[in-house]
Amino acid sequence: MPLEYNNLNLLHEDNFAELKQWHHEGAGSIHRLEKGGMQLQCFGSQQGGPGCMAFFSPNLPDQISISYEIVVHRHGGLVINYVAIRGLNGEDLITDADQLAPRTGEMKNYFALKWGLQSYHVSFSRFDDLGQHTNTSNWRRNPGSLLVGHGNDLVKELHQRYRIRITKDEGILQLFVNDVFAHGVIDRDQSRYPIPDTGKFGFRLIGSDVSADVSNLRIHRIEPHSAPRRNSEGAV
Repeated sequence: MPLEYNNLNLLHEDNFAELKQWHHEGAGSIHRLEKGGMQLQCFGSQQGGPGCMAFFSPNLPDQISISYEIVVHRHGGLVINYVAIRGLNGEDLITDADQLAPRTGEMKNYFALKWGLQSYHVSFSRFDDLGQHTNTSNWRRNPGSLLVGHGNDLVKELHQRYRIRITKDEGILQLFVNDVFAHGVIDRDQSRYPIPDTGKFGFRLIGSDVSADVSNLRIHRIEPHSAPRRNSEGAV
């Protein structure tokens, strides 16, 4: 069952009148759409290879809700969102790039310990490079790409507008699609590293032929939940 988090004060919003708050790296391209929104494109790659990365520049606190709309136009790959991505020693993903290992947009650049980044990431609209749906959506924790939760992928149709909402409250993470709870996770494991806390939000598109339009980004603060946070972990 999902945990309820009400949106409090609005921290950031972006209607993509321009893309000055977005940092692109890796393959593919990002560009502004004439009617508003940002289009991300990745062609000719393969999963694990260089992807189209777009990171929202502001650093975000913990206890947040992130919502936006997305329309997927091709099914030759998948979409990933990063939450709380920063260096393990507090480095800013963008402005402190010279203090981190160089990145080319390959998946390992964002989860392998060598690159020194922490984050959670969640995948959806998960199609393989041949366009076949994989029937799952995963939450992973970095470094290590540790699978911490999974569930149904509700983003399956081309050219359909989906409203995504992600809530993050320390290690309690949830994904909603069109106001329907998709899945979530409660992660309390601090045996290797602390729970990812603050950092940037971002997108990864990866595959042989995938593109998507993103619009109406809103980031709100939420109240920490009163749910117990010790001695267990697993799906919400």
